Parts: sequence; C-alpha cells; structure tokens
Amino acid sequence: MPMFTTAQRSSSSAPRGAAAIAATALMAFMSISPAHADAPDLSSLAALNGEASSNPLDGLGRPTPETQQRVRDFAAQPWVPQDARSAILTALNFASGGGEGGAPLPEGNNPAFRQFYWPTVSAQCIGGQGNSVGSAIAVPGPTDMPTPGAAEGETVFLFTALGTPTAAEKQGSMNVQWFNLDTFQFGTTPLVNNGINTDGPTTVSGRAATGKGTVVAVLSGAVNTAESACSFPPTAAFLEVN
Repeated sequence: MPMFTTAQRSSSSAPRGAAAIAATALMAFMSISPAHADAPDLSSLAALNGEASSNPLDGLGRPTPETQQRVRDFAAQPWVPQDARSAILTALNFASGGGEGGAPLPEGNNPAFRQFYWPTVSAQCIGGQGNSVGSAIAVPGPTDMPTPGAAEGETVFLFTALGTPTAAEKQGSMNVQWFNLDTFQFGTTPLVNNGINTDGPTTVSGRAATGKGTVVAVLSGAVNTAESACSFPPTAAFLEVN
C-alpha cells in the first residue's frame, strides 16, 4: 500500500533566501547524522552548488560539465576518505553516461522527471561481493507512473539498486527528506515495494505531498533485496513541482 508523507508548513513569510539556508541546513544535518557518518559531507557540496548555475543537469538529466567539475573538486578534497572518493567518481562516471542505464521507466510517453544529482554506491550488495549502483528519480505530479503515482502538487520518488534481484516485500529503511523552498513545507517519505520490477532489480518508490514550488530532496538509507540489505550513502536533487 502506498505510503504518504506527513508534511508540515511554517507560517513564516521570510524571504526565499532564508528558505535556501534552511534547505542547506537540512543537507548538512543529513551529512553528520550517525546513520551517515561514512557518507560524503553534502553541506560542502551544497556550498559549491551555490557558486554554480541554477540548473546542474542538462536536458537529459545528466550532470553538466560545470557540475561534473564541481563534483570532482569535491571528491579531491584531502579530508574525503578514499572509499568515498572512489564511490563519488564511480557515480559521476555513471551519471555522465559512462555506465549502464539508470532507474527504468516504462516505455512510451513517460512523464517528465528529474534524476538525482549523482547515483550512489552500495559495496558488496550483489551476492555479498559486487557493488550496486543506485539511481533515483523524482517525478512531479500529476502522473500515473511510476507507481504509486502522484496528484497535482505531489511528487513520486523512485530508487533502483542496479544489478540486484527483486525487492523484498518488507522495506522501510530508504527515505527521502525534502524541503519546499517556496512554501517551507517539509517531510520525510519512506520508499517501499510497490511491485515495480518484480523480476529485479530492486526498486522502491513513494509519494510525497511536497506542494508546488522548488523542492530540494535528499535520499539515503537501505533497501532489502531478496538476498540482503544494502545501504546507500546520500544523493540529492532539486526539482520544480508545478
């Protein structure tokens, strides 16, 4: 059964800049929480993003050359652990078109979607040995796909762990934390097994009442495949919900 987000809204009428600061604070909190202690520091990447153009992706959802260079600069920081550096650069190569396909959508007239800033890697996820690259997308409503769909002012988040078998029925550890820069609404949306890719790879999704406006989303956590649980460091996206 699809799971909905509990959304909250502030009565503040502070300017948009304050909302951006709050969104950056959300990303910083994610980077230092104990559950993500080994993950790259997203607050630093957010700071780099502030110096860039407003659109980090090209028309196909891939990082622009400017974005690619900023991610490489981030990975090159001396305080970034080697395993995190390798994961970031592997993910960048994947996102830029150097790897296999990303999160699958049905063929035909697919809805407009926003791919997350970079894919994320789970070590020894496949058969206890191979690494799985995770790819995530956000699809603003109204849309019927991917399942569970979304109405106007809502967003569907979908995550796929490539190379894995089908998803276990019990999920609940992969979440998207989101913040609407225009309305100050925010919430946490769990991604669950909604019957997508029943033959694999593991794919989970969830619907969020984000409201209309510019939304920043941070995805992180673990998915349960038919074989094991696989943890993925955070990835992020900015999207417009109309």
